[in-house]
Amino acid sequence: MFFTLNISPQSVLFQIGNFRVHYYGLIMVTAILICIFIANRLARQKNIDLWKLDNLYFYLIIFGILGARLYEVLFFSWQYYQNNLLAIFKIWQGGLAIQGVIIAGIITVFVYSRKNKISFLKYASLLAVVLPLGQAIGRWGNFFNQELYGRMTSLPWAIYIENTNLYHHPLFLYESILNIILFIILYNIYKKGKFDQQVLFFYISGYGIIRFLMEFWRIDHCPLIFNIRLPQLVSLIAIIVGTALIFYPKIKK
Repeated sequence: MFFTLNISPQSVLFQIGNFRVHYYGLIMVTAILICIFIANRLARQKNIDLWKLDNLYFYLIIFGILGARLYEVLFFSWQYYQNNLLAIFKIWQGGLAIQGVIIAGIITVFVYSRKNKISFLKYASLLAVVLPLGQAIGRWGNFFNQELYGRMTSLPWAIYIENTNLYHHPLFLYESILNIILFIILYNIYKKGKFDQQVLFFYISGYGIIRFLMEFWRIDHCPLIFNIRLPQLVSLIAIIVGTALIFYPKIKK
C-alpha cells in the first residue's frame, strides 16, 4: 500500500558536529530559488525592471519569514512559545504560517512600490503567479518534519506519524497538489495578459478556497472564533475579498 508503509522521514539531512542541515530549510531555499527563476523569466516578457525586482526579493524573503513566524507564534502556538521564547528563533524546526507570508508580502510590496514609484499590482501579481508553486514545494518540508497531517484514516495513501503511532491524511500532499493546480491556472492567466494585473486577486481567492477546504481535515490546535477555526475564517474573508476585487473593475465601469 502506497504511503501506508512505516516510513519515518528524518528532519535532519546531515550533521557535522553540532552543525545540522535540515530538509525543511533546504526545501525552503529550493522553493525560493525556483520561484525567483520563473518570476524573472516572466518579468522579462512583461518588461518589468529586473533590478527593482531583485531588490524586492531581498525584502520579501526577510519580511516574509518574519511574518510567517510571527503569525505562527502569536495566533497558533503562543501558549507554548510564551514559556519557550528562545524556541521562537528555531525556524528550522518548522512553524511558519503561510498567512503570515501573504500578509507580510503584500505589505512589503506595497511599501516598496510606493517608495520606488512602481505599480503595486504589476509587481504583486507577478509574484502571486509563482507563490503557489513555492508553497507546493515548501509543503514537502512538512513531510520531513512529520507535521501538517490530518484526521486518522485507513486510505491507501495514508501517512504514518510517529508521534501518534497512527495513520493520517497527508494534508501536506493534498495542499501541495492543489497549489500546483493553482499555479498552472495563474500562470496561464498571466501569460494571456488579459487579467495579468489582477492575478493577485485570483491568488487570494484561489488559495483561500484551498485553505478553507484543508481546514476540514486539520486537527492541530488553533483559536476558534464563533466556533470556526481561525484560518478557515480568514480564508473565507480572503475568498470574498479576492472575488470582489476581481470583479471590481467591471462593477465600477
